[in-house]
Amino acid sequence: MKTKYIISFFIVFFLILFSFNFTTSYIQNKLISLISSKKFERFIIIRIDDFLEKLSEGQLSEEEVEYYSNLLNKIEKKYKPIIKNLNKKN
Repeated sequence: MKTKYIISFFIVFFLILFSFNFTTSYIQNKLISLISSKKFERFIIIRIDDFLEKLSEGQLSEEEVEYYSNLLNKIEKKYKPIIKNLNKKN
């Protein structure tokens, strides 16, 4: 009688474990296929276009000017060797 419960417990445990693994694998595959799809790519491009359009409208506050100036300076410093290298090859 006791062995029946132990065997039943292990069967239920492995079924739950299998179901969980199957479900997570299924969700991962769906997410990967979604991210790799052309529809998602078009969605991202549209979102970036909308974002850039919103940025182009209106005036920047002093804080925004300072923030973006610092950000662009950091980007320029980081990629300066690459830009120089590209200019040498041309």
